[in-house]
Amino acid sequence: MSLPTLPSGLSGLFTDLREFLLALRFARSELLWLLLVLALLALSNRYAQIRRRKATEALGRPTAIAALHTHPRPRQRWLGLAYPLAWVLLIVGLAGPRWGKSDEPGVAVGRDIVLVIDLSQSMKADDMASSTARTRWEAAKAGMLDFMNSVSRRGGHRIAVVAFAARAKLLVPLTTDYDHVRAVIDEIDGAFPPPEIRPGADPSIVSGTRIGAGLIAAVAVHDPRFPGSQDIILVSDGDDPGDDREWTKGADAARKAGIPVHAVGVGDPTKSTPIAPTPDELVATKLDEDVLKQIAAETRGEYLPAQREVPRLGDFFRARIEPYPSREVSDDAIPQPKERYVWFLAPALGLLAIGWLRGR
Repeated sequence: MSLPTLPSGLSGLFTDLREFLLALRFARSELLWLLLVLALLALSNRYAQIRRRKATEALGRPTAIAALHTHPRPRQRWLGLAYPLAWVLLIVGLAGPRWGKSDEPGVAVGRDIVLVIDLSQSMKADDMASSTARTRWEAAKAGMLDFMNSVSRRGGHRIAVVAFAARAKLLVPLTTDYDHVRAVIDEIDGAFPPPEIRPGADPSIVSGTRIGAGLIAAVAVHDPRFPGSQDIILVSDGDDPGDDREWTKGADAARKAGIPVHAVGVGDPTKSTPIAPTPDELVATKLDEDVLKQIAAETRGEYLPAQREVPRLGDFFRARIEPYPSREVSDDAIPQPKERYVWFLAPALGLLAIGWLRGR
């Protein structure tokens, strides 16, 4: 038995509605909780009305009591909705609805932050404590998404994403398009990293973990116009089988540019976990905190020992990055959503005026 399908017109309508809801943003989304308070007040008022009516009907004959209840004339009954609808529109308007794109250039006030994720073979180790992020790369990805949730609440900060293994690749240049950044992070798959960062058959590649290359790529992404308002967040297990201190090249580049590297260590530092880079190969890996601590110390950054837990990068952003000095950049390429609060506040004021005139 086949399921009924929606007519093409309705299907298109639902698609358009879904795209609109995905594009809808609010400048002060916390105010939308007032809609719940408004609904609770409405239910409480309705309940009180029902109780009063039952108490009144208990005093006399139903027909006599019914005559005491005067109903508004049909043409005026809709006016009773003026105040409730006005309050709904007023709350939505004050929450700052935004959709579409403004013709005005956007101004981003904040810091420039490059997220660097390690996608080398050792990041496939499943030694994490989280039931939803068992491998190191999954925990790193979850931490980055937590970071983006905190950044998007304020806005203004520009974010870039770099992935590395044997080589580095820029996934997202500096941008304030947080939806795009989230989408790219969502697509990261440590089990199948981009071919551009794999060692391949290149004999010059001595290790599948080139932390220095990832940091050099992150420094190159930063805008030289804004020194002092830049950060790099490196999420890695620090385990480089090459053991040739290649990471010092990246740390030197960041230090010379004056960019702090905040190193986040993921993995179990107490015992090794076996992984199979190839079907015929089995190696052991564990979190090397010493390397990550040195990178943070040499660049005047901080070391975050997430270890077997998902990194709480959202908390770290709010406490250790957001309070620091910001830069201001105006760029036509910065997507600026268009303010639509007038569409809600104007009808709300009109309905309030109608309700006031009705009550005179």
